[in-house]
Amino acid sequence: MKLYNELAEWWPWMSPHTEYEEEASLYLEIIRRYHPNVKTAVEFGAGGGSNAYYLKRHFDMVLSDLSKEMLQVSRQLNPDCEHIQGDMRSIQAGSTFDLVFIHDAITYFTDTEDLLAVMKNAKKHLKENGILFIMTDQFQETFRPGTSHGGIDKDGRGFRYLEWTDDSDPNDFVTETEYLYIMKNEKGEIFRESDSSHSGLFPMDTWEKLLASAGFRATFERIHYTAEPGIYYGIVAEQIPAG
Repeated sequence: MKLYNELAEWWPWMSPHTEYEEEASLYLEIIRRYHPNVKTAVEFGAGGGSNAYYLKRHFDMVLSDLSKEMLQVSRQLNPDCEHIQGDMRSIQAGSTFDLVFIHDAITYFTDTEDLLAVMKNAKKHLKENGILFIMTDQFQETFRPGTSHGGIDKDGRGFRYLEWTDDSDPNDFVTETEYLYIMKNEKGEIFRESDSSHSGLFPMDTWEKLLASAGFRATFERIHYTAEPGIYYGIVAEQIPAG
């Protein structure tokens, strides 16, 4: 997507970190219930680092992302965190952690083999009692087509977007999202861009089976966002003891 590459500098105007405080607190509550003593964490697909901005107050975090441009956005927000560029299917963070956290970046995988590779790599990064927490955007059971919009003005610049997500083929496990962006720079000049993406749409049973194949036991936790209506679930994946 253009937004994660050549347009990445606009990310704080499209999705400011101040909008993530509630969800980060909800994630933290779930994480603490399953692992009260998390001290170290790595986030796969950290993007602009907005969740990490709040979670890093509770444990040390290493942040990774495929996009070097998005990592630069995160470095400005989280200069105290280590940043690593790499694919979450294969990245090596050089250590093991109490927590592997994966937010909505995992939603972009449309093939179950890719999802399984991510899960197996997450397990390699976990300590013996460590947990994996996944917050994908959608499941077959919860998906609804829809539109959203947003953006802010800040420091003389402005950004507005329209997002439209649909499922044109219910049998292909993929949804399509179209975006329109309108940007205003410090000189008041207006720019327009379009963008698009595909996301995986798998049933919860598929996620559960894939996690079991990777050595995890999955629990689905309902998430209630105050500002975002809809049905959302996070996945807490605990390691299955060997033998």
